[in-house]
Amino acid sequence: MGLWHATSGDLLRAEQYLVAARQRGHDARQVTYWLVRSCAAANRYQSALAHAQLYLRDHPQDWSLRLIAASVHEALGELARAQSELERIVQAVPQTPLPHYRLALLYQVRESQQHRARTHLEAYLALTPQGPHAAEARAVLDESVEVAKGPQLVPDPSAIEHESGVLR
Repeated sequence: MGLWHATSGDLLRAEQYLVAARQRGHDARQVTYWLVRSCAAANRYQSALAHAQLYLRDHPQDWSLRLIAASVHEALGELARAQSELERIVQAVPQTPLPHYRLALLYQVRESQQHRARTHLEAYLALTPQGPHAAEARAVLDESVEVAKGPQLVPDPSAIEHESGVLR
């Protein structure tokens, strides 16, 4: 019933049935997935996070749910907690590309940590060069190279020969 309510859009009722299913011993991972998904879809991020944390307490190495929890922390504006969760994931499963990308985005907004952002964007691209965020990762890396170069001298327009297009 919980899944039916979740897919039909009655998200509060879905949560009630799913909590009951968890209490009755149904597959905890699957129930938690639907609980978090239903609560997040209803913009009930605190409830989604509470359900995720309850499961993660007993299953701390469920890295995909921990990634979702990091996303919920980020949605709540808890950026330090989101960063901490992402760092934990990257340390435990460094071969997973998405946490590198997400962590890089958090680092990118802080000027003092932009070098760390670059490291994780490079790791993301090394792991999945054609991944869904590859173009954006490359653009950010290219932009950081341009910023690192500093201002460039622009030639004086009078020094350009108009007919041949070469500098004098």
